[in-house]
Amino acid sequence: MADNSAKIHVTKLTAARRQLAAAVRMFFSGEDELAIHTVASAAYRLLSDLKAKRGRDEVADYYRTAIFYGVRSYRRGKLPKYLANDPEAMDLIREVAEQLPIRADSKLDDVSVSVSLETAQEFWQKRNAISNFLKHADRDTKSHIALDQVDNLQLLMQAVSAYVDLVHDPLEGEGRILGLYFKVVSGEIDGMPSEWQDIARKLEKLQPDERLRLCAQLVREWNSTQ
Repeated sequence: MADNSAKIHVTKLTAARRQLAAAVRMFFSGEDELAIHTVASAAYRLLSDLKAKRGRDEVADYYRTAIFYGVRSYRRGKLPKYLANDPEAMDLIREVAEQLPIRADSKLDDVSVSVSLETAQEFWQKRNAISNFLKHADRDTKSHIALDQVDNLQLLMQAVSAYVDLVHDPLEGEGRILGLYFKVVSGEIDGMPSEWQDIARKLEKLQPDERLRLCAQLVREWNSTQ
């Protein structure tokens, strides 16, 4: 007879992966943005803690990635439109580019970044503001948030990046399709690998709701073949 008393044990990494993948699917399914934010934030916090246990600093990694790809894209003349059309962002990128030896052919491993305790605290204060609001009500029962503060796409991208840093795995269909979606909405299609160009062009032409539905379908199709 089968042992029905057997228990399934879940590691912290497995929990983070499952939460993050579920949050991506929720995002593409158009589910409640606050619920998505709660699940994604829990995954991101776990991943950050796991990185710290392995001697990695998520805040330093975040700034390293953002600075490197921003400056390298600038050097290549391939900045996404949302940055190229933002005068303040361009001024900042030019200033940073003048100070750092990042060239068009540089690799991410060529760059190292460290952050101060104050910078790290400020990062987490901003990143956790919404999730903390959704978790606690012991001291601020009458406080409120504006829904336009909830940027789930940015949170999900940061969390997937942290997951990739940790295990060098793209998070299957959820991570791959989220990256595709982000490039489409950010106007970065031209720099994508050729095998993704056709579907990216198709997504670009769709209305926002249709785009999300197609991405949800693509995730299901990808995972069903693995």
